[in-house]
Amino acid sequence: MKFSLRTRLILSFLGVIAATAALVVVLANLITADRFTYMVSNAGQMQARNLAPLFADYYEEARSWDSVETLMDSYSALSGPAMGHGRRGAMMGMAASGGERLLLADAGGQIVADSQGQGLGRVLPAADLDKGAPIVVGEQQVGTLIVASGLGTLTADQSAFLGQVKWLMVAAAVVAGLAVLLVGSIQARRIVAPVQALADAARRVAGGEFAQIPVTSQDELGEMALAFNTMAAELQQQYTLRRRAMADIAHELRTPLSVLQIDLESIEDGLTEPTPEVVVRLQKEVALLNRLVEDLRMLSLAEAGELHLELQAVDVGTVVQTAVERVRGAAQEKGVGLTSRTDEGMLPVAGDAQRLSQALFNLLSNALRHTPAGGRIMVAAQQDENDRVRVTVQDTGEGIPADELPHVFERFYRTDHARSRDTGGSGLGLAIARSLVEAHGGRIWVESVEGDGSTFVFELPVSIEPQPA
Repeated sequence: MKFSLRTRLILSFLGVIAATAALVVVLANLITADRFTYMVSNAGQMQARNLAPLFADYYEEARSWDSVETLMDSYSALSGPAMGHGRRGAMMGMAASGGERLLLADAGGQIVADSQGQGLGRVLPAADLDKGAPIVVGEQQVGTLIVASGLGTLTADQSAFLGQVKWLMVAAAVVAGLAVLLVGSIQARRIVAPVQALADAARRVAGGEFAQIPVTSQDELGEMALAFNTMAAELQQQYTLRRRAMADIAHELRTPLSVLQIDLESIEDGLTEPTPEVVVRLQKEVALLNRLVEDLRMLSLAEAGELHLELQAVDVGTVVQTAVERVRGAAQEKGVGLTSRTDEGMLPVAGDAQRLSQALFNLLSNALRHTPAGGRIMVAAQQDENDRVRVTVQDTGEGIPADELPHVFERFYRTDHARSRDTGGSGLGLAIARSLVEAHGGRIWVESVEGDGSTFVFELPVSIEPQPA
């Protein structure tokens, strides 16, 4: 039979409660019975010591235990003339009021008198005699007086009292168990409700609905709900990015493919001559396609952690100079000033020089694209106090709006959505730069004020020895 989580929790609570209550009742009864018997035994022994002088007086008068039954009979009588008067009658009356059984043993330990007349002639063991009160006459022990409770034997009233205590403990355990079961049921509902909400939300997420669940507490269940909501939000964002990426890829591929198709159909129909200019145009579109596919492949490998890096000790200053020289001609043609500065004596980083150069080249190309004629681009490399090499690409371009900053490193993202592929790039350059920097164990970020230029920065950990690829 399959039970719900709530039922299993309640049954678990019930099992624990029952086992705990039973253990408590058993232990409490054992301890109570042991301590009560101990107290009764001590009281009986004290009672025997109080009565012993009476029997010593009797023996001193009679010089034997003959007819001591008369004294026992006065103990057995609860009231009336047989109880006598004076000190003897009062003390015997106190003993009789408890319904105690008296045993009198002679010097040899043989019972010579029993208030209940049952054990006459039986020889008591030494352990029982030790629990009685010695009767001494003239510095000689002539007998031993034993009160039955001193041996640990309970009267009917005392046994009834222990029975009542036992059943009171059982009743208390049952009441406590029911109370705890009620509280446990409420707690089980509190525990199960968020779990059920989480399960329902998980099923909706599996169906493509990125649901959120309410956070109703600050405990571990609340942390679980918060973690699930964070996960759902991340999944929704990734789902949105993936759909947008697919649409962007299709768009980026469609344009050069459309140009190729139109030109080739025109040549086939004889409408266009395959002149060198037409061939160059076709080659340009093929090159664009090839570069886009290669960028997508590299980005996928980098984000999957499968991009192979040939790590070695790399001088970041050399990487900066190489990347700057690659874009210097384009900067001069556009009328943009390009300067670089590197600190002397920087420690090398463990990296792939070609990949790092590509990441920096992408940042420079992005800066050049967004810097108008007459502007400036400054590239700097320095080592900070935390032994990390920091590379900065700063431009005086149009800047990036604040709401666009969190998205600039996403695939196919363009701050100016009106830009075409030819004027705005494919939208993969910054994403590739981020993936390459992170693949080297570094981090990259951007700081920008709209209308006041942008600063792209990435940091790499210093490592004197090259690490294995």
